[in-house]
Amino acid sequence: MKVILLADVKGVGRKNEVKNVADGYARNFLLAKKLAIAADEKGLSAKAVIDARESAEISRLNGIIESLTKTPLEFTIKTGEHKEVFGSVSKKMIEEALLKKGVKEGEILLPHSIKSTGEQEVEINVGKGVSGKLKIVVKAG
Repeated sequence: MKVILLADVKGVGRKNEVKNVADGYARNFLLAKKLAIAADEKGLSAKAVIDARESAEISRLNGIIESLTKTPLEFTIKTGEHKEVFGSVSKKMIEEALLKKGVKEGEILLPHSIKSTGEQEVEINVGKGVSGKLKIVVKAG
């Protein structure tokens, strides 16, 4: 029996995939626990709508990444007379700067705070498998 999975099912497949499973397994487990729906005309048309929404969401997220890679984020940190740095740019500071730009989604992948001046690239993941590099410019202040 062909089914459309509504959730990830271990050993069967991932959400929104069409899978061919045993009739008893489909009726007694997947359909009964609402983990899948039958892949008939109604189910396939619902899947097409879901796929269209998913595609639109991914293209929107790609647009966000594209706009973020064009303009770098600038930060100023205190430095001493001999160019020693008295501060850092943290993950939280980058997230706050993104919020000011209107970007709510996104996870900054920064293993440690930036403690030097200059230009650096930081990985940002906005979800749905969409990620990119964000330029951070740190200036002495």
